[in-house]
Amino acid sequence: MKTRLLLLTLITINVICFAQEHKISLQECLKPFYHGVASGDPLSNKVIIWTRVTPDPVQLNQPISVNWKVATDTGMTNVIQSGSLVTDSTKDYTVKVDVQGLSPNTFYFYEFQEGTKFSPRGRTKTAPAGNAAVDSLRFALVSCANFEAGYFNVYGSLLQRQDFDAVIALGDYIYEYNTGGYSPNTTVNRQWSPGNEIVSIADYRMRYSSYKLDEDLQHLHQQFPFIIIYDDHEFANDAWMNGAENHQTNEGLWSARKAMAKKAFFEWLPIRQTSVTNPYQIYRNIKYGNLLDLIMLDTRVEGREEQAGTTGSTVTATSRKLLGTSQYAWLTNKLDSSSAKWKVLGQQIMMAPLKVFGVAFNGDQWDGYPAERDRVYNHVLNNNISNMVVITGDIHSSWANDLPTSSYNSSTGAGSAGVEFVTPSVTSPGMSIPLGASAIKLANGHIKYCDLSSHGYIIMDVNQNRTQADWYNINTIDSRSTAYTYAASYCVNNLQRKLIQKNFAAVPRNSVYNIFAPSCPRIMIATFDSENNFKPVILSAYPNPVNDYMTLQMHQPIDGDLKFEIYDISGKLYSTQVVKNNVNGISKHYINTTELSQGIYILNINAAGYSQTIKFIKN
Repeated sequence: MKTRLLLLTLITINVICFAQEHKISLQECLKPFYHGVASGDPLSNKVIIWTRVTPDPVQLNQPISVNWKVATDTGMTNVIQSGSLVTDSTKDYTVKVDVQGLSPNTFYFYEFQEGTKFSPRGRTKTAPAGNAAVDSLRFALVSCANFEAGYFNVYGSLLQRQDFDAVIALGDYIYEYNTGGYSPNTTVNRQWSPGNEIVSIADYRMRYSSYKLDEDLQHLHQQFPFIIIYDDHEFANDAWMNGAENHQTNEGLWSARKAMAKKAFFEWLPIRQTSVTNPYQIYRNIKYGNLLDLIMLDTRVEGREEQAGTTGSTVTATSRKLLGTSQYAWLTNKLDSSSAKWKVLGQQIMMAPLKVFGVAFNGDQWDGYPAERDRVYNHVLNNNISNMVVITGDIHSSWANDLPTSSYNSSTGAGSAGVEFVTPSVTSPGMSIPLGASAIKLANGHIKYCDLSSHGYIIMDVNQNRTQADWYNINTIDSRSTAYTYAASYCVNNLQRKLIQKNFAAVPRNSVYNIFAPSCPRIMIATFDSENNFKPVILSAYPNPVNDYMTLQMHQPIDGDLKFEIYDISGKLYSTQVVKNNVNGISKHYINTTELSQGIYILNINAAGYSQTIKFIKN
């Protein structure tokens, strides 16, 4: 008991020290929800919501009760679902709720409460109903975030864009190495915690904790649902079913390490448990109406045999497995039974072959498991399964590939089983391949686009006619920035299996935008005012409808800046105004609306960590 209490005390202290050491702001208004909130695995009627309570010393090793609620407004007044649950040290004080009874294709806001303190409010969105006609969807694809390699500007850039429905994280959310063990960036000098290679359950939990204190990652989680799979570095480098390249015998049993890594992954991330017999199974299906079935796979530890290079009898054996028997049967059943226009396979490693000087380059990819790849291709083609798109992470570089069979024609695209989009890394260093990208494309006719070094992300835009991937590169990871550069676009048309280059990025639909949840929670401090009068109160907002100016009258019991944000009804931000407010009590403010077109707008008011909204009409 004393050992566990000491460990929990150290973890709590570590949260504070890590934030101070790396200049991460632990806002007092976040306490005790320092790691923010997150949501994930959206279905048409439910979604996972997540947070973590950092316990006070007096709470260590004690259960903590947490309330939660889901509403349709940022003020949390139109509550749709609510409840409470207890978390404790066996879950590392993480909180995860699978909220049921929600409406399809709907934005929701959610928050948690422990005692008198609230978490930040999060924003999420459910998927369209299974049989609903869906015109368009957009996803941000990310992978490979090495904390020590640079700033997570990919996440900050995506938050600024706002033009997608969900984030699909394709593995290597964390890395397992010791401090300085893999590509540290001395310019930024970011160091994860703990400093040792993570092996124990406490190590894995602490590593997730240090990642979740990153402001860019935390804020992206707050505003968008994530659909996540793990790759090898959530365990150890080049992991397979019964071991890993970066696991040695003096680090204990691999089976124990793998189980601890899975447990921490499911504790700290908003992923749904979908199997009773295998509670940490990550292969699962997420349906987005009649447009898309998102089929998430585990090509890493579920059924993978050990890596053996790219040549030789072991590699070429017809019995060699990557997915494993059960998962392969599950995958083919999902492909056969899908009625969606597009079947998108989210998985970890590049499926398309890659040869350098005539020899397959990487045995950790599907090239090391050619019989399994042939089985998937043959099933797709023999059963006339159309519109298969594979999305991939892992290799810290950008690729657009046809998926060639033995009869593939690089000029016409005939003989392709589908297409593949590979997203670049958040920060992890790119690939070093002899002769570079141009030579690769020349020697591999199915590879249409290749960038070996840039960091960034893909925006995947899906509609009834085509699926398009737009690559964006961020400008730097050496300093904080949200700047990005458009790089390339490739698409596959409906009922075709080959890529076509596009000269411009897809345009997002208007309905993809919506109001963000406020960055800081509302505050209720019982010691400040037993009547709970800390909260600012809006007394009046007139006129409404408005012509040129709205006069806002409010009561604010303490000094503090006010921020006024105007959004249109689709959620697009039109203007932001920050006002220095030194008045304790009633104050008056004028909101300029002269530049707005006629229509319905929403005024979001942030004051003293509390947010309220007003809907108004512009004449």
